[in-house]
Amino acid sequence: MKCKYYSHRIGVLLASAIFALLVLPNPSNGQWILQSGKMDQQVRRGEELVYNMDYQAATQVFDSIIAENPDHPAGYFYSAMVEFWRAVTNPDNTTYDARYRARLQQALDRSDTLLAHNELDLAGIFYKGASLGMRARIFAIRPNWSDAIGIMLGDAREGIKYLNKIEELIPSNSDILFGRGLYNYYVEAIKDDEPFLRPLIGLFATGNKRVGLAMLEQAAKTASYAKIEAQYELMKLYYIYEKQYAKAYELAQSLASRYPNNVQFLHYLAYSQVSLGMTEKYDSTYRVVLARAREKREGYTVRQAREAMHFLGQAQLMSPYGNLDSALYFLYNSDLLSRTISPNEMQWWLTREELLMGQAYDSKNDRPRAIQMYKRVLDLPDFNGDHAAAERFLQTPYRK
Repeated sequence: MKCKYYSHRIGVLLASAIFALLVLPNPSNGQWILQSGKMDQQVRRGEELVYNMDYQAATQVFDSIIAENPDHPAGYFYSAMVEFWRAVTNPDNTTYDARYRARLQQALDRSDTLLAHNELDLAGIFYKGASLGMRARIFAIRPNWSDAIGIMLGDAREGIKYLNKIEELIPSNSDILFGRGLYNYYVEAIKDDEPFLRPLIGLFATGNKRVGLAMLEQAAKTASYAKIEAQYELMKLYYIYEKQYAKAYELAQSLASRYPNNVQFLHYLAYSQVSLGMTEKYDSTYRVVLARAREKREGYTVRQAREAMHFLGQAQLMSPYGNLDSALYFLYNSDLLSRTISPNEMQWWLTREELLMGQAYDSKNDRPRAIQMYKRVLDLPDFNGDHAAAERFLQTPYRK
């Protein structure tokens, strides 16, 4: 089965993030960034905490950097990074947005001060470009076309200028490949995904998917500072665009092993397992996700609970050792949770859940209920041929 959870948002996500999210490598403790040894150690520790979703501890680390170095942009920039990851893992909660934007503005202001004293100040150049890039990332979660296009035409051009400066000052650096790679890939991905933007993008941007992918692959292996970000973005590209699920799975395994609490890494690990037909493995992964959602851990929301129950139900239905009553329990509860989420987010899930419930009832030889579910599928939007499957099973009962 091909998962389509993100497909309806990809165009907006990419268009909003294309230039700025990706114009600069995300720093991760770089020795070539002008920050003190202690600050460097604090940044390292804080980033590890962010990736493992220990946001409270990460905030404390970055707040201590700000307190000790109020005129340096680093603490403010990484504090914004905490708020961004909070928003990524809980997209329905907008309470993080104001602090996110405020921290980025503080980082920009400190960067401008450094550059006013020395236009070649490496920390000023780096954090100026990185902050411009981060400012666009929120549109991946809060799509807004008018603001996103404004950023593409404004922050994008300015951010690229700072990327070029970094490249001039530090040539042959693998971390530069992260920004360059994403830029090359997404410029063309957006043109393919949103043809109406092609003329606008073509005015000031050209890219090459194959070149971009090669750059990202190299950055994911050898970058000193952007390795985790490169692996994360490469994993998403492999899954969403390239359909190379085995490669996405390999990266997801590595990331989830290093940062076991990160729901995004577990999400792609499980999705890759689903797409590769690894029923027992995704059953196991989603049991972890569901348990954490029930514990109400930060970042494990109703969306994660719905997703986990959906695929746990599917696993129980498809496995030769599965329990059909358990399959119906998970699918029914996933269906209920889907109805609590906004209509634009729930439709694919509902159609597939009710089709799977029909198959489960057929497997239990409860033909009347199976027919009822298949008829309900036909009243819902069609995704991935679900209507054709429902009509087929109305004629001939489903059998494993």
